[in-house]
Amino acid sequence: ASSALFGLSLPESVKSSALKRLDIDSVSFRRMELDRDQASSKLKEYVTAITDELNDDPLVVAILDGKTLRMFMGDEDDFAMLAENLFTDLDIEDKGKISKNEIRNALVHMGVEMGIPPFSEFPLLNDILKKHGAEGEEGLGQAQFAQLLQPVLQELVDALAEKHVVVIQNIKIVNGSKLRKLLASEKQLNDVIEKILQEK
Repeated sequence: ASSALFGLSLPESVKSSALKRLDIDSVSFRRMELDRDQASSKLKEYVTAITDELNDDPLVVAILDGKTLRMFMGDEDDFAMLAENLFTDLDIEDKGKISKNEIRNALVHMGVEMGIPPFSEFPLLNDILKKHGAEGEEGLGQAQFAQLLQPVLQELVDALAEKHVVVIQNIKIVNGSKLRKLLASEKQLNDVIEKILQEK
């Protein structure tokens, strides 16, 4: 399952939900002693339960390879607009200056949606910031901020092109599968209707 998720480990919530579908708790599951055929059968059941769980509650996986950032870096107007918007968002006191260490917050603000991996998933980001002097309290105007941000982002683009980062995003997808299951089970549907009527 891990290789199908680009080397990511399945989130604990998915694993525990799959075990619940099998009416087994994780401790009992780990302690089971099975022969080869039983192990094969249990593994098939477990993978099927994971598949069902992911069908009901899909994961959103982002592969950060630098391409999204490269689009912003490739167009001067887009980059200027991005830098201006980030500066404005970070200059909360409206002083026209922010400290160098706000570059870190700019990257966090951009986030996975703009191709920036979380610091926890890509520690090299800290080295990139340090290399370009994006630390400390020295004040930067908007133009200086953009001049410092540009090489940081460019090096990040190059680093991500070399080593992609895969991130599971915390996004819930509503695809109707739970509703379809509810409608397919007369007992579950009646239970829900009963709960609704009791709440009134």
